[in-house]
Amino acid sequence: MEGPLSAENAKLIEQAYRRGYELEQRYYGCAQCVVAAIQDIYPIHDSVFRAATSLCGGIASSIEGPCGAFTGGVLVLSSFFGRSREDYADITQLRRPVPLVRVYWDRFKSVYGGDTCRQIQMHLFGQAYRFLDWNEYQAYEEAGGHDDKCPDVVGRACAWLVELLLEHKVPRRIR
Repeated sequence: MEGPLSAENAKLIEQAYRRGYELEQRYYGCAQCVVAAIQDIYPIHDSVFRAATSLCGGIASSIEGPCGAFTGGVLVLSSFFGRSREDYADITQLRRPVPLVRVYWDRFKSVYGGDTCRQIQMHLFGQAYRFLDWNEYQAYEEAGGHDDKCPDVVGRACAWLVELLLEHKVPRRIR
C-alpha cells in the first residue's frame, strides 16, 4: 500500500494474516483457506469458496501447478473485479482485474522465487514433497508443512489481498 497505514487498516491486515494462518493449520486446503479468511472480512459468495476446493497443493495436490494460496487469491480478486455475466460481451472487462492480480503475483514471485507449489516448497524446505505419495506427505508434515510453513504462506497471501482490497476501497462485510 502507498503511504502510512491507519491503525484500523493495519489491524485488519494483521487479522487477515492470523485468520489465514489459523485456517491452514487447522483445515488445510490453502486455496480454500485464503478464500475463507477473506470471506470472514469481505462479502464473498460461498460458490467462490467451493470453487477453490481442488486448487490446493498446486492443483489437485499435484504440486506442479500454481500454489493454492496464489490461485485462491486470484479467485478472490476476480470475484470483486472480474467480468460479470451481464458484461460478458464487453471484452474490455476481461482485463479489469489483471493489474491487481499482477501485483499479487509479483509478491509471490518476489518472496518465494516462483508461484508453483513446487517452487514455494523448494523455497521453504529446500526440497519438494509429493503430496500424493504417502511417505513424502508424512515427511512434509514432519518438516512443519502445516505447523508453520504453509500457514505462513496462506497468512501472507491474505494480508496482501486485504492490502489490495483496502487500497481499492472494496466495502467490507457488515458486522
